[in-house]
Amino acid sequence: MNGSAPVDDQASAGESRAAEPRPARLNVAALRRAVSIRMWGGKGSGFACDFCRVTVGPDDVEYEVEAELDGGTVMLRFHYRCHYAWTGGEEPRVAEEPRIAADRA
Repeated sequence: MNGSAPVDDQASAGESRAAEPRPARLNVAALRRAVSIRMWGGKGSGFACDFCRVTVGPDDVEYEVEAELDGGTVMLRFHYRCHYAWTGGEEPRVAEEPRIAADRA
């Protein structure tokens, strides 16, 4: 995260893929309620990380997460380590189809 700088409460310029607008900052309780739908990774966009509030600079890896929050869809942005901390240190899970036992099929 070299070269990153703290940002204020104002949202950065640019458009998000989020379906609905959200406040510039989410509190800890809101981040805990957010459920990941899908995720992208790439170069930092200059937006603030939703976990640590520090800008994700162009030299940083940014995880962009589309998430469900309180019935709406929001776009969250994280540094790599912040995303790992947000997920509780767990790798993203892939939804599996329910399996039916062979003797019951």
